[in-house]
Amino acid sequence: MSSVHRQLVVVAAATVAIDLATKAAAVRWLTEPVDLGVITVRATENSGVAFGFGADQPFAVVAALTGLVVAAVAVGAWRGGLGGPVGDGLLVGGGTANLADRLVGGSVVDLFDVGWWPVFNLADVALTAGVAVTLVTTLREQPTVTVQPVEEADHA
Repeated sequence: MSSVHRQLVVVAAATVAIDLATKAAAVRWLTEPVDLGVITVRATENSGVAFGFGADQPFAVVAALTGLVVAAVAVGAWRGGLGGPVGDGLLVGGGTANLADRLVGGSVVDLFDVGWWPVFNLADVALTAGVAVTLVTTLREQPTVTVQPVEEADHA
């Protein structure tokens, strides 16, 4: 396994482990919401995908579509077609953690409520960070175009 693949796997595995451990701890020990001022920590369930979209769809449809997206991202990341091992690892790990949570519990546990945004979890943070890292990496890798001066034709 190449060092790029190893880095991708380590970032993805760490993301999955941290997210699922956080969700499990919250479900087990968080009996009342904890107000931290700018954010309230509470365990809620989301049967849909991003922003609750698809919550009215059958579980099998949501799980299958989520699984297909995660698999496509994982294949693209492994082939190096996205942004780099860190961003890719965050994308694969975040998607995998939410998919695993959905498959085991029937829905995704969301924890963090800022009041003006839908409640989210650490896998969602990883997905957002992965998109940002991939975008920045992709923009940095864009080739620069150099314009050569055109020599004037001899008009004699």
